[in-house]
Amino acid sequence: MWSHRFPTARAIATAGVLLLGCAPLSATQVGDALPDWAAHQIEGELPDLEGRVVMIDIWASWCAPCKASFPAYGDLQRELADQGFVIVAVSVDRRARDYERFLQQTPAGFATVRDAKQTLAAELKPPAMPTSFIYGRDGILRSIHEGYRGNSTIAELRADLEPLLAESP
Repeated sequence: MWSHRFPTARAIATAGVLLLGCAPLSATQVGDALPDWAAHQIEGELPDLEGRVVMIDIWASWCAPCKASFPAYGDLQRELADQGFVIVAVSVDRRARDYERFLQQTPAGFATVRDAKQTLAAELKPPAMPTSFIYGRDGILRSIHEGYRGNSTIAELRADLEPLLAESP
Protein backbone atom coordinates (compact mmCIF):
# COMPACT_ATOMS: atom_id res chain seq x y z
CA MET A 1 0.00 0.00 0.00
CA TRP A 2 2.82 2.40 0.83
CA SER A 3 4.43 1.87 -2.55
CA HIS A 4 1.34 3.28 -4.25
CA ARG A 5 1.39 6.49 -2.22
CA PHE A 6 5.08 7.31 -2.26
CA PRO A 7 7.17 7.42 -5.42
CA THR A 8 10.29 5.35 -5.66
CA ALA A 9 13.72 6.96 -5.84
CA ARG A 10 13.90 6.03 -9.52
CA ALA A 11 10.56 7.73 -10.21
CA ILE A 12 11.70 10.87 -8.41
CA ALA A 13 15.00 10.96 -10.33
CA THR A 14 13.22 10.38 -13.64
CA ALA A 15 10.67 13.08 -12.90
CA GLY A 16 13.46 15.49 -11.94
CA VAL A 17 15.27 14.85 -15.20
CA LEU A 18 12.08 15.29 -17.22
CA LEU A 19 10.85 18.38 -15.35
CA LEU A 20 14.17 20.17 -15.22
CA GLY A 21 15.17 19.15 -18.72
CA CYS A 22 18.60 18.05 -17.64
CA ALA A 23 20.40 14.79 -18.11
CA PRO A 24 21.78 12.79 -15.19
CA LEU A 25 25.49 13.17 -14.54
CA SER A 26 27.40 11.02 -16.98
CA ALA A 27 30.49 9.00 -16.31
CA THR A 28 33.80 9.45 -18.05
CA GLN A 29 33.61 8.25 -21.64
CA VAL A 30 36.01 7.02 -24.29
CA GLY A 31 37.34 10.11 -26.07
CA ASP A 32 37.70 12.19 -22.89
CA ALA A 33 41.08 13.74 -22.07
CA LEU A 34 43.42 12.61 -19.31
CA PRO A 35 42.39 14.36 -16.09
CA ASP A 36 44.15 17.55 -15.03
CA TRP A 37 46.05 16.26 -12.00
CA ALA A 38 46.71 19.81 -10.75
CA ALA A 39 42.96 20.31 -10.29
CA HIS A 40 42.92 17.61 -7.59
CA GLN A 41 44.66 17.34 -4.25
CA ILE A 42 46.38 14.06 -5.01
CA GLU A 43 48.78 12.81 -2.34
CA GLY A 44 51.89 11.12 -3.67
CA GLU A 45 54.28 11.43 -6.55
CA LEU A 46 53.13 10.99 -10.11
CA PRO A 47 55.45 9.48 -12.70
CA ASP A 48 56.10 11.23 -16.00
CA LEU A 49 53.00 10.64 -18.13
CA GLU A 50 53.95 12.65 -21.22
CA GLY A 51 53.77 10.54 -24.39
CA ARG A 52 53.03 7.35 -22.46
CA VAL A 53 50.17 4.91 -22.48
CA VAL A 54 48.61 5.49 -19.06
CA MET A 55 46.37 3.23 -17.01
CA ILE A 56 44.65 4.98 -14.13
CA ASP A 57 43.38 2.34 -11.74
CA ILE A 58 40.86 3.50 -9.12
CA TRP A 59 40.98 1.28 -6.04
CA ALA A 60 40.35 1.14 -2.28
CA SER A 61 41.92 -0.73 0.61
CA TRP A 62 38.63 -2.46 1.47
CA CYS A 63 38.26 -3.90 -2.06
CA ALA A 64 39.17 -7.61 -2.33
CA PRO A 65 39.42 -7.59 -6.15
CA CYS A 66 41.78 -4.59 -5.86
CA LYS A 67 44.08 -6.63 -3.64
CA ALA A 68 43.99 -9.50 -6.14
CA SER A 69 44.79 -7.15 -9.04
CA PHE A 70 47.97 -5.59 -7.63
CA PRO A 71 50.39 -8.50 -8.30
CA ALA A 72 49.11 -8.94 -11.87
CA TYR A 73 49.22 -5.20 -12.56
CA GLY A 74 52.76 -5.10 -11.17
CA ASP A 75 53.76 -7.83 -13.63
CA LEU A 76 52.10 -5.91 -16.47
CA GLN A 77 53.93 -2.71 -15.49
CA ARG A 78 57.32 -4.44 -15.39
CA GLU A 79 56.73 -6.19 -18.70
CA LEU A 80 55.50 -3.14 -20.64
CA ALA A 81 57.35 -0.22 -19.01
CA ASP A 82 60.08 -0.18 -21.69
CA GLN A 83 57.38 0.26 -24.33
CA GLY A 84 56.06 3.42 -22.66
CA PHE A 85 53.39 2.01 -20.35
CA VAL A 86 52.72 3.41 -16.91
CA ILE A 87 50.15 2.57 -14.24
CA VAL A 88 48.96 5.13 -11.72
CA ALA A 89 46.86 3.46 -9.03
CA VAL A 90 44.63 6.02 -7.32
CA SER A 91 43.32 5.07 -3.89
CA VAL A 92 40.05 6.59 -2.75
CA ASP A 93 40.80 5.80 0.90
CA ARG A 94 39.99 8.80 3.08
CA ARG A 95 42.32 7.65 5.89
CA ALA A 96 46.04 7.56 5.15
CA ARG A 97 46.59 4.63 7.53
CA ASP A 98 44.19 2.40 5.51
CA TYR A 99 46.07 3.28 2.32
CA GLU A 100 49.48 2.70 3.90
CA ARG A 101 48.47 -0.58 5.57
CA PHE A 102 47.16 -1.92 2.27
CA LEU A 103 50.41 -1.06 0.49
CA GLN A 104 52.48 -2.68 3.27
CA GLN A 105 50.49 -5.89 2.91
CA THR A 106 50.17 -5.73 -0.89
CA PRO A 107 53.20 -3.95 -2.37
CA ALA A 108 52.63 -2.28 -5.73
CA GLY A 109 55.03 -2.53 -8.63
CA PHE A 110 53.74 0.77 -10.00
CA ALA A 111 52.95 4.32 -8.90
CA THR A 112 50.30 4.73 -6.20
CA VAL A 113 48.71 7.97 -5.05
CA ARG A 114 45.78 8.83 -2.79
CA ASP A 115 42.70 10.84 -3.69
CA ALA A 116 41.61 11.41 -0.06
CA LYS A 117 39.01 14.02 -0.99
CA GLN A 118 37.84 11.77 -3.85
CA THR A 119 37.72 14.65 -6.34
CA LEU A 120 39.47 12.73 -9.11
CA ALA A 121 37.18 9.76 -8.49
CA ALA A 122 34.19 12.14 -8.67
CA GLU A 123 35.45 13.34 -12.06
CA LEU A 124 36.11 9.85 -13.46
CA LYS A 125 33.06 8.23 -11.83
CA PRO A 126 34.33 4.63 -11.72
CA PRO A 127 31.36 2.26 -12.02
CA ALA A 128 33.01 -0.45 -9.89
CA MET A 129 36.04 -1.10 -7.71
CA PRO A 130 38.54 -1.40 -9.19
CA THR A 131 38.09 0.38 -12.51
CA SER A 132 40.93 1.01 -14.94
CA PHE A 133 40.95 3.85 -17.46
CA ILE A 134 43.38 3.37 -20.39
CA TYR A 135 44.70 6.50 -22.13
CA GLY A 136 46.70 6.57 -25.35
CA ARG A 137 49.98 8.43 -25.80
CA ASP A 138 47.89 11.41 -26.91
CA GLY A 139 46.18 11.59 -23.49
CA ILE A 140 42.79 10.48 -24.84
CA LEU A 141 40.76 7.80 -23.05
CA ARG A 142 40.62 4.67 -25.19
CA SER A 143 38.96 2.09 -22.94
CA ILE A 144 37.48 1.47 -19.49
CA HIS A 145 37.72 -1.83 -17.61
CA GLU A 146 35.31 -2.43 -14.73
CA GLY A 147 36.33 -4.77 -11.95
CA TYR A 148 39.06 -7.36 -11.86
CA ARG A 149 38.43 -10.97 -12.92
CA GLY A 150 41.94 -12.39 -12.95
CA ASN A 151 43.40 -13.67 -16.21
CA SER A 152 40.41 -12.55 -18.28
CA THR A 153 40.95 -8.93 -17.20
CA ILE A 154 44.67 -9.15 -17.95
CA ALA A 155 43.89 -10.58 -21.41
CA GLU A 156 41.43 -7.73 -22.07
CA LEU A 157 43.97 -5.14 -20.92
CA ARG A 158 46.68 -6.63 -23.13
CA ALA A 159 44.34 -6.58 -26.14
CA ASP A 160 43.70 -2.87 -25.57
CA LEU A 161 47.29 -1.96 -24.68
CA GLU A 162 49.16 -3.64 -27.55
CA PRO A 163 47.91 -1.36 -30.35
CA LEU A 164 48.35 1.73 -28.15
CA LEU A 165 51.92 0.80 -27.31
CA ALA A 166 52.64 0.27 -31.03
CA GLU A 167 51.67 3.90 -31.78
CA SER A 168 54.50 6.40 -32.20
CA PRO A 169 55.24 8.50 -29.13
